[in-house]
Amino acid sequence: MNSSPSELSGTVTAGDRIRQGVVLLAALAQVASSALLGRSVGGVARENASSILPAGYAFAIWGPIFALSLAVAIAGFVPSLTAHPAVRRSGWSIAIAFTADAVWAAVFPQGQFVLAQFVLIIGAVAAIRATVRFQRAADGNRLVTVLFGGTFGLLAGWLTAATFVGLANTLVSAGMSGTRGWPGVVGVVLLLVATGVAVAVVRACATGPLPGSLAYAAAVAWGLLAITVEQRSAVPLTAYTALGLAVVLLAYLAVIHRLRHRAVPIRRRRRPQRVPEPG
Repeated sequence: MNSSPSELSGTVTAGDRIRQGVVLLAALAQVASSALLGRSVGGVARENASSILPAGYAFAIWGPIFALSLAVAIAGFVPSLTAHPAVRRSGWSIAIAFTADAVWAAVFPQGQFVLAQFVLIIGAVAAIRATVRFQRAADGNRLVTVLFGGTFGLLAGWLTAATFVGLANTLVSAGMSGTRGWPGVVGVVLLLVATGVAVAVVRACATGPLPGSLAYAAAVAWGLLAITVEQRSAVPLTAYTALGLAVVLLAYLAVIHRLRHRAVPIRRRRRPQRVPEPG
């Protein structure tokens, strides 16, 4: 797809300002909805405990996510950042993700689990799209890669984990037993699919800077390890599956990042030499 002259020059356009205004409003709504409209997410989830419910401390990750989301939304008004290609490519998707979080934080504590799950999926898809698009357009700007890439990756990673935890919660609320026998197997299947999605996202982000990919994988691993802590006595099958998958995901990130950085100097060395023109 061809870039417009304004995108190539880095000139801030009216569309950039509108987009950034929407991002800021969505980030504020995300925080306000959680603080003012809903009960404790962890407490509601525990009322319909599944075999992959994480420990309560895992939900504290929302604190850094909210703070970083506001920081990104405000920093995005700096002209050089507003017009940055990676910020442009990811802006509308992250606005959708923030908005979905705001809606989810309002409906989930009210017991609207099916609606909440639908909204959560929308938020996860939008956050993953924003992260992948950002990673593929990011350059060497450290502020952009760490602040924006790290924030998008952290949100996308946690929403990836939360989507599958939420699906298990929805199944329990519909009458499926939460901890024994068959539900334990269902929990393992959900963990395997969640990790498969996470591996695919890490692979899609591999061409970009490390902070975004690392934040994404770390957030997913945070959720998996919290499942291990919570379920190690109640459902060891899902607990140790989650632990193993967290190790696999982080190992995959390390391997793919190392291979990527080994390939860069090789490509540079193989760059064809310029043949001098005959005098």
